[in-house]
Order: sequence, then structure tokens, then C-alpha cells
Amino acid sequence: MNRIIRTSVSSTTSAGKLRARLCSSMALFAAMCLFILPTCANAACGRFGATGSEPAIKLPMPGPGAPGSPFDPAYPPIVGLWHVIYTNSADQSTFNDTFDTWHMDGTEFESAFLAPAGGDICVGVWKESGRRSVTLHHVGWLFNPSTPLATATNYFTVDAEITVAEDNKTYSGHFTFKVWNLDGSPTTTEVTGTIAATRITVN
Repeated sequence: MNRIIRTSVSSTTSAGKLRARLCSSMALFAAMCLFILPTCANAACGRFGATGSEPAIKLPMPGPGAPGSPFDPAYPPIVGLWHVIYTNSADQSTFNDTFDTWHMDGTEFESAFLAPAGGDICVGVWKESGRRSVTLHHVGWLFNPSTPLATATNYFTVDAEITVAEDNKTYSGHFTFKVWNLDGSPTTTEVTGTIAATRITVN
């Protein structure tokens, strides 16, 4: 009987120590997550409130494409994956730095150099407006990074006119970024600027 009681007490004590260790580890993980969350509000796919954006990331230029790649004449020149830099015309600062994918079906997907808690993903639709030119309408949600579990506070639009270079390796254009209230009414936030992109390929 004593042996059973001692074994039971020992098991209970071990379980308690294990629970304590798990709780301690979870608390440490939660603290680290809070530590890395951004402390200022950012727009998804844009930094309209930033006061000193980081310099743009530099990627290597693409080489010649293989048959069936976006360099193939059968594809609209815009189709493919791009590294895109948005520049604010007001002060020539980097407004955003993104990876942008343009699809054959007229849709577009963008992943911005922003913390996910602030909203770093945006989507759009595009149509050809000339031989090497497209018109883009792009939308996304805005969040407050200090309350990452809350729903969006606003949404934004980006409207752009873009032209792909003759070598299909770069494109350029201009954009207008606007912030809207959730009821569809406009805010006073508007940013205009230029776009410069470099194609990303597998070779």
C-alpha cells in the first residue's frame, strides 16, 4: 500500500513538474511573439505612415528564359513573378518592396516586405491596355499590428499603369494608393509614385 501511495505521489509530482515546464515554455514563446510584432501601424502592401523606410532589397537580374517560360511570345509579357519596388513621389522614399505574381487569367497576387500581423498580402485584377502595357486594380485589408487578432480597420486600393520592357526582364509604371473606410467612404490618405520591377526566373 505504501509503495502504491509513494508511486502515485511520485507520478503526480512528475506530472506537475512537466506541466510547469510546459507552461514556462509557452509563456516564453508568447513573449517572443509579442516582442517581434511591429509597434507601428503599416498598410498591407504599403507603408504610407513610414518615416524612414529601409533601402530596397537587391536581387540578381534574370537570365534568358526557357521555352514555355514567361519569355515565350505566347504569354502576355506581364505574366510571371517579379520583384517590385514602389517609390513615393513626395519624397522619393521606398513606399513598398514586394514579390508580385501575375497570372494568365487576369488575376495578380502580391506578398509585401511587411510583418504578417500588419497585413502583407494583397490581390488584384489586370487587363492589357496596349501591346506591352497593362492596367491594374489592386485591393487589400489594413490591420493594426498591436491587435493582430482583430478584424481589419480599413481597406486600400492601388491603381497602376505598367509597361513591360522590350526584353521582358523589367517593367515600370506609376501607381495611386488610397485608403478607404470599411463602409466604402474615402479617407484623406493617398500616395502616388512610380513602380520599377525585375523579373524572377528559375534560371
